[in-house]
Amino acid sequence: MTSVAIIFIGTGRYLDFFPDYYESAESHLFPGVDNHYYVFTDGMFDGELPDNVTAIPLEHMEWPYITLYRFKIILSAIKQIQKHDYLLFMDADTRVVEEVKLDDMFDDKKPLTGVHHPCHDLGMDPHKEFPGAFETNPASTCHIKPGEDISVYWQACVWGGRMKEVKELMEVLDDRITVDESNGIIAQWHDESQLNRYFLDNKDRVNTLSPSYAYPEVFKSVMEHPPIIVHLAKENSEYQV
Repeated sequence: MTSVAIIFIGTGRYLDFFPDYYESAESHLFPGVDNHYYVFTDGMFDGELPDNVTAIPLEHMEWPYITLYRFKIILSAIKQIQKHDYLLFMDADTRVVEEVKLDDMFDDKKPLTGVHHPCHDLGMDPHKEFPGAFETNPASTCHIKPGEDISVYWQACVWGGRMKEVKELMEVLDDRITVDESNGIIAQWHDESQLNRYFLDNKDRVNTLSPSYAYPEVFKSVMEHPPIIVHLAKENSEYQV
């Protein structure tokens, strides 16, 4: 049976998101597929975990390192994770609210998966400093060069793909982040800046999904796409009990 490694990173209070995250994914994500959840956390679970959940100890890191080191964190358990056919990363504060079939998310002709950033899709200027702005520091390994095609900017709250290609992506980006840090540089949007440089360089290999797969609850009044995977509002989310 096809299997998918679903990656959840949640330290501190973010572990509290996991029960609803798990329930929503189990209800809607990849019917008929063997989903296994890898939970990187510094917290403790109450009671016995389901058979398809593996908890991996992770010491909490201050911002921005908890997101900047996302690739390094996942790679620390790659020997366990790489046995699966696909990998899907979803932020702790996401909810799957509609059915997603395996071939909705993954396309073997395009072995990487990304989501068009909702802010970018709404027409916000990609040269401005908002979530959805490309890295412009020429000293960074992920900077965008003048004249490059910036018609798509990818959101880092949901990404993945076929295991072999995703493992390669994470190894390359972890190395680039290390190079930047050795030069005293952290990209403007951390792991997302690095992800965008890689996806731009491999655009013909990226299955780019609509903003429905990273639907921002805070912008629901202006969204033209229906919600499939929701990025929760920090306050007064209708999906949070």
